[in-house]
Amino acid sequence: MSSHTRPSPVQKLRGHRTYGRVARASVRWAYARSVVNFLVTIPTAMVLARLLTPEEFGIAAAATFFGHLAGRLSSGGMGSGLTRLKELRDDHITTVFTMNAGATAVVIVALLVSAPFIGAFYRDPRVGWLIPLVAVNFALGALCVVQQALLHRDLRYREIATIGSIDMTAAALGAVTFAALGFSYWSLVLGEICGAFVKFVYGVKVAGWHLKIRFVPAAARELGSFVAGSYAKRLLEDLTRNVDNLIVGRVLGLTALGFYDKGFSVVNKLYLRMMVGGPSVSFRIFSIIQDEPERFRRAYHKVIMTATLLSYPAFAALGTMAPHLVVVAFGERWRPAVVPLQILCISFSLKILSQYAFVASQARGWIWPHVWRQAVQVLCIVGGVYLAMPWGINGAALAVVGAAIVMFFLTQGMMRRATGLGWSDVLRPQIPAVSSATALIVIIWGIDGLLAERLATLLILAAQAAAAGLFMLAFAWWCPFSEARLLLHDAVSDMSPHLAAWVWSDIAAQQKAQKDRHHGRPAAAPGDIDAETNLAS
Repeated sequence: MSSHTRPSPVQKLRGHRTYGRVARASVRWAYARSVVNFLVTIPTAMVLARLLTPEEFGIAAAATFFGHLAGRLSSGGMGSGLTRLKELRDDHITTVFTMNAGATAVVIVALLVSAPFIGAFYRDPRVGWLIPLVAVNFALGALCVVQQALLHRDLRYREIATIGSIDMTAAALGAVTFAALGFSYWSLVLGEICGAFVKFVYGVKVAGWHLKIRFVPAAARELGSFVAGSYAKRLLEDLTRNVDNLIVGRVLGLTALGFYDKGFSVVNKLYLRMMVGGPSVSFRIFSIIQDEPERFRRAYHKVIMTATLLSYPAFAALGTMAPHLVVVAFGERWRPAVVPLQILCISFSLKILSQYAFVASQARGWIWPHVWRQAVQVLCIVGGVYLAMPWGINGAALAVVGAAIVMFFLTQGMMRRATGLGWSDVLRPQIPAVSSATALIVIIWGIDGLLAERLATLLILAAQAAAAGLFMLAFAWWCPFSEARLLLHDAVSDMSPHLAAWVWSDIAAQQKAQKDRHHGRPAAAPGDIDAETNLAS
């Protein structure tokens, strides 16, 4: 490869409004992937919950923690460094791959050497037996770092969505197949290996072959500080996501960890669906408009409104329906996972706000200030979970919520200093989402109170889901918040202008009247807060 500047499809965009259209198209592909993954993971989780015991899930969760940690140690923030660069050269790509390959080799050796000690830590050698397979899965994931970064940089979310769907499907089929054949806890890690392998092979097809060892010191210096900061941040972020599992498994045992991890994994799957595409698309476009303060502010306002409109009602519905959902989906023996699941819904709602605050700060180059804040959150989780052990897994979940609250205020303070935004830019866009989530909780609880003694659990759950769906459709149609209605109109209009004009006829009429007044020139509708950057969550 030469060291010439690598052109990006984004560079070919013309006009500021095109960024918004690219962003919305990218997010639609990301959500298409989310739907496919939902249709795959939910039946898979239900089947595996009946094929494997809570203890077997706990063993796999304990081992895969170290695989996730290894992934952070290997890739760090190298992919983010490639994404943020305004001008990308081939020597940046080869340098990142070389650095990543070196770190991967070191971490694989460390995993294999530490396997017996990991088993001893959990007082169960079976955890250590899984570590070599975890190392294989981690190595395959490390090979995908560069190709994924290039696809994110070019906003090629159709390809990313396809890769993600194939990865998830292969992992699900592999896990169920191995579990049915009697591979017990091994099947969960073997399934992940199947998915990682398919992801790598298909990624090579769509992103090209970038596995070339070549280190260029000048390129490393250009990536230097940002990559190092991202590396530390991602490592601490992974500890934040998994250290509670580590402590629960060590102190309360692997069966308790199985229950806790089941609640955590259900909420985490929803969180990942809510965040699919949003942070990466927002980061890329925030990086482009970082020197335009007013435009940046309007874009952030719309991002927060979109993210919370999607996530708050979803977490509210999940937490409220959890007592029936867990029993129907996984069986009566998984009921102890209900309360941790409900509590963790609060934690993940706050995590979404913290994530977008970080994305906005990161686009302005603020990476190291986030590192010490992430370290504070890790310490809060470790201390809080240990102190909450007398209350079992419910206490551990409450400790995680407390740490999320601390992190929320720390990240918002960082974001406001990095961008010049105020608290109103954080809180005001959340009003429509808070209103809809509150109403949704009341409706679902009301149905539970009316039907609890009359119908079977499955029928109550079906009634709650139907009522939640109807309420959200009605809220979208008759939303009392003008900015939220306009945001929904713009998103639907990209896919079907006729449907958007029919559902929100008043907005379409206002826009048409303004176009007529301006002699055919498009004008913003009342309450428009920058249609050019409708970055969905």
